[in-house]
Amino acid sequence: MRTNLLVVLLVLLFGGGASLLLIPRGGELALQKFRDNDYESARADYEKRFAAGDRGAATVIPLTKLNVAEGEVEGAIALMEDFVARAPKSIDGWELLSRLYQDAQRQGDYLESLRELARLRGSDDAYRELAYLAGFQGRLDVQTEALVRYCERRPDDAQAQQELAALLAAQGDHEGAVDWLVRADDRAKGNISPDSRELLMSLLTDLDREADAFQRAQRWLGETPSVTDMIGLASQLSAGGRPDLGLRLLEPQVAKPGRALALELTVIDLQLATGRTDDARARLTALKDPVDDVMLGRLLSLQMNAGLGRLALTTAQGHDLKLIPDWVLAGLAEAAFRDRDRAFLNRLVGELGEGFLEERPILAANIALGRGDAAAAVRWASRGLADAHQPLSERLAAVRILTLAGKRVDAVAGFDRLPLGNAIGDDSLDELASMFLDLDRAPAGLAWFETRRRSVPSLPADLGWVRLAAKAGDPAAVVAWLDAHPEPLGAALLQDIAGFASERGAGQLALKAAERVFAMAPTARSRFALASALLAAGRGVEALPHLTLLLAGGGTEIETAYVAALDAAGRTEELTRFLSAKLARGGLSDEEERAIVFTLLDRKAYGAALPVLRSLAERLGGEWLFGYADAARKVGALPDLIALLERQLADPALTAEGREQRATLLLEAAGPVRALPILKQLATASAGGPWDSLYRETLAKLGRKDELRRYLLARAADDRLAAKDRREVASALIELGDKAGAEQALRRLAAAQGPQGDDFKQLLFLWGPRPPAEALDWIEARAKAAGSPADQTAWYASLADLGGARRVTEKLGSTGTPDAPALKTPYIEALAAEGKGKELAEAVRSALATERAPDRLRRYARLAEQVRERKAAADAWTVLLAQKPDDSEALRQLGMLAYDENRLEDAERLLRRFVARGPNDYEAHYFLGEALTALKRPGAAFPFYTTALAQLRAGKTRNDATAQTEANLLNRLGKLDESVALFENLRKRRPNDRQLKADYASMLIENGRLQEARRVLSLQ
Repeated sequence: MRTNLLVVLLVLLFGGGASLLLIPRGGELALQKFRDNDYESARADYEKRFAAGDRGAATVIPLTKLNVAEGEVEGAIALMEDFVARAPKSIDGWELLSRLYQDAQRQGDYLESLRELARLRGSDDAYRELAYLAGFQGRLDVQTEALVRYCERRPDDAQAQQELAALLAAQGDHEGAVDWLVRADDRAKGNISPDSRELLMSLLTDLDREADAFQRAQRWLGETPSVTDMIGLASQLSAGGRPDLGLRLLEPQVAKPGRALALELTVIDLQLATGRTDDARARLTALKDPVDDVMLGRLLSLQMNAGLGRLALTTAQGHDLKLIPDWVLAGLAEAAFRDRDRAFLNRLVGELGEGFLEERPILAANIALGRGDAAAAVRWASRGLADAHQPLSERLAAVRILTLAGKRVDAVAGFDRLPLGNAIGDDSLDELASMFLDLDRAPAGLAWFETRRRSVPSLPADLGWVRLAAKAGDPAAVVAWLDAHPEPLGAALLQDIAGFASERGAGQLALKAAERVFAMAPTARSRFALASALLAAGRGVEALPHLTLLLAGGGTEIETAYVAALDAAGRTEELTRFLSAKLARGGLSDEEERAIVFTLLDRKAYGAALPVLRSLAERLGGEWLFGYADAARKVGALPDLIALLERQLADPALTAEGREQRATLLLEAAGPVRALPILKQLATASAGGPWDSLYRETLAKLGRKDELRRYLLARAADDRLAAKDRREVASALIELGDKAGAEQALRRLAAAQGPQGDDFKQLLFLWGPRPPAEALDWIEARAKAAGSPADQTAWYASLADLGGARRVTEKLGSTGTPDAPALKTPYIEALAAEGKGKELAEAVRSALATERAPDRLRRYARLAEQVRERKAAADAWTVLLAQKPDDSEALRQLGMLAYDENRLEDAERLLRRFVARGPNDYEAHYFLGEALTALKRPGAAFPFYTTALAQLRAGKTRNDATAQTEANLLNRLGKLDESVALFENLRKRRPNDRQLKADYASMLIENGRLQEARRVLSLQ
């Protein structure tokens, strides 16, 4: 029995222990809730485990998914980033994180997560996917890395290897690109894509592995290559910059009998590309078989490129011209033009028709040029130039045609509008550089070629830049470029450089280019260019032998350079002998004779040049006369010079210009006394100018003041002289002390100008502050004789201002206020000057009936205030305000008048309008406040008092009046103690001012301080 109980007990204990294992723990319970979609409880459990430090996948991954379910993607990403940082080899973690990155559009992070997954998985599919995504995002480094890993795992995928090679080449890794292309080509047994073939050829040639390129090309051809394959491979080599290898590849094939015409033409094309022009011409000339229409265009193109224009014209006979490319047709037109083959040009127009030419304006322009129809050429070229759809090369050709047709201005304007960019090919750069030079656009061309060289380096770009830099750039940079390129350059290019450098005075560059030209082709032209460059570089001694050899051939240019070389070498005597001998031989043209004279004068050989100079001076005058005079002075032959001048001056047929020239020289050679009669003659005959000044200066130097005064008085009355010249004469009379003469001159000028002119102001200066009676008589006479009311008004106004107010009032007011509106103003001004208030008020009221000009109304009001005619002033201000409702001064003055007359409502209305304009006027604010206070509205007055006090204190004017106003303002603002203090200071400074005491006491009484008021009133 006990045994049974023991067994039962053991069974119960075992069952209870086993049942404990069936109770779910925390993680299992959270997972169960997550699977039962009890997300809220599950998240709370997972977050509790996470907070307790559980960072395992069983906690983090469900918690991440719960975050995503609730839209908290960034929180989920943060959890997974922390997780993979702790477990970097967790593929599940990286997969979930990559999906989160993708959902959050974090493409960069997504790419990096796939990069890590590919590294962890190590599969070719993972790397292929990574490469695709990296390429889509433009991450070439990641794409390259992924493709390398993929190709290492999949050596059979030749297409991927080609993609990798292209990517490496684009990044500058040419060696790596070649390695993968070779692998791909070997794997594909030579069947890689044409693009990959072309890339491999280009890379191998760039890496100086031409032998490998050539061998691989031969391998691609095989034993029985097709014509298409041969042409394609040769074209690829040519496109890779090695047409010579393409030619080498095809020459054995073209040597075989029965060769195809297409292959023959390809060889000719390659020969032209490699500079073997003579061989190409020989092959083209040897072609005898008829050509079909399909190959016609290409054959003609090659003939034109080889310079066989005449042969091209022959080939074109019997063929449809519509099958020929446009540029070839243009070349044929040019060849026909050079050969004067009008028949072919007419055939072009006849067969192609106007419709064809409408679509090809540049071709039409070339044909028109060839036919000699310049107007049609200009019309077609202008149309082509304006057509933005035309290729840039065509539009450049249009510019050139316009230039050839004599429309340079249109050509320049069109060229400046062309959108020149890097799209223009290297084959057009030489023409473009020439166009920049021919159209005087060298600086702009230089800037363009500098940009082109940086963005698309090439030899044609360098050559264009060199020409333009020699013309408009840094000569030192061109010298450096020439030093860096010792290989033979075109003679024409070097001659251009030498010529441009010589024009600019860039001696080192000119010499460098000239030396290279002479070394290439020692002709007379290049020898002279070298000698000229040596001269420009200051090496005349070295230039002399070259010029001596050229001297026998003669020519002014060579002789000029020879003379310059002798001069540079310091051989002055030899130079003089050479030139004197040449003069003595005679037979010279006028131009040659003058050139020698100039040279002798430049070398100070005046004696040798003097006889020729005298002859030229007698015959031609002008600069030769001055040259002879200068030489005569230098060799002491002044008597001969003076005699010649006086003899010529006595000639009545001598022109005015010639007389002036000789008078100047006579004055310089013989002195003022001997030249004075002719100077007077010239000065009197002229209406101003240098002879007048010269004659007056001469008289002044000789001390002949009376004669000078008489001359000036006569000039002042000379109506031929402009007003400014007569004004200057008046100034000269003042300086001479003849005030009366100056006054007469100024009166004549002022009479025409009116009192507003500068001449009348100058008269006022002469008369002084109180003009004499005769001056007032003259002004009054001018007023009476004035031709218009405006002029009469101006003269009367001036008369009143200058002390003649009585005259004005007597004249204009003899029968009361004048009726003429224009005369009312000077009449009112005169009354104000005399202080006649009653008459002024009457005149103002009369004027106000018709006057509407604001400036005059303002003046009337001020004058009425000046003579204390308040009613007239108010009327004038009122009329002004009707004309200008917002006139500040009218509002202020009317407001002040209304306050003075105790019209408080009017004062408030007017002053409010005035202060609303924001003036810095403390008085207006103060009296507005006073008006409001008087109207029992102290609260409304308070802001104006405040503003008035602020403006007064901010102002620069401080005196007793402003101090008293400040005291009153302080009182109004309730600052009684400050007001009392100010009044006390004023009283102490002005103890006898009864009005001040009264105002002070009134303020005290107003504030209930009667005892203080008594004290103030009792003070003596």
